[in-house]
Amino acid sequence: METSKMKAIMQLMAENQISALKYKTKDETLELTRGAVAQPAQPAVSAQPVAAQPEKPATSAKTINAKFVGVFYTAGNPDDAPFVQVGDTVKAGQTVAVIEAMKMMNNVVATEAGRITKVLAANEDLVEYDQPLFEFESL
Repeated sequence: METSKMKAIMQLMAENQISALKYKTKDETLELTRGAVAQPAQPAVSAQPVAAQPEKPATSAKTINAKFVGVFYTAGNPDDAPFVQVGDTVKAGQTVAVIEAMKMMNNVVATEAGRITKVLAANEDLVEYDQPLFEFESL
């Protein structure tokens, strides 16, 4: 495999926080593992406008948190209206957003009935595990 292709794969691994990859064809095998040595590549990812450390809201409001690390989407498709907006009433189990993780779309659901008071993440933000995405008040 060409060095340029290996460097591109390593960069994608760092950008997407992939720790191990195994690629095999009939002619060659490539096994890459990221460890403590690869950590300096992390600041390039956190240099984006997205906050590097998710902050918990200072208020006592309840939150709906991310269950995955991935890209946060407010709607199922780019042309669709957002699932919820500030002021909307949601039911327990209702889809309020989607997180794309490893090319799979995962629904973010309301944990209980309530009214959305604040959207804490922007569409297409990279979100961390357990990062608050919405604030809501119980009904």
